[in-house]
Amino acid sequence: MAFNGASSYTATVSPAATETFSNPLLASSISSLSSPMTARHSSSSISKTYRQASTLFLTRRLPEALSTLQPLIAPPPPPDGDTQVAEPAPVAAASRTTRVKVWSLYLTILNAVVELEAQDGKDAFGAHEWRNLCAKVRDGDVWEEVVRNGYHGSEGSVDSDVVINL
Repeated sequence: MAFNGASSYTATVSPAATETFSNPLLASSISSLSSPMTARHSSSSISKTYRQASTLFLTRRLPEALSTLQPLIAPPPPPDGDTQVAEPAPVAAASRTTRVKVWSLYLTILNAVVELEAQDGKDAFGAHEWRNLCAKVRDGDVWEEVVRNGYHGSEGSVDSDVVINL
């Protein structure tokens, strides 16, 4: 542990350090801390990410809100060299209430992006990305994204509250 001068402490653990722990539970915990976040999100981590994105949205930090929410609504990339279909997005496995909240926030963020003045949108996202986001909304690609990533490709499974928000 090291003191960083701002009244907080940080700890750095290397993966090799887990081999020195004789307690398997402790070694497993340390290993999970040092590994990158897995594609599986627990309900609490989905809710935490949703709250973070919601706060960013409410403070009009649209690019940060969108990038915070993105890992929940996009399927994780397949492992290198794997040709199988990737796992579904984490939001697909969430409870109905959480799934509706996440998709509703995503749609609200996209709506706010589209409503930005051109120069504000370009300043916030960059000209290319802002145009892509606007085109995705205007062309109806958002519906396909929601169905594919959140409902395993089944249009009939989309929650009615999400359909209303679309």
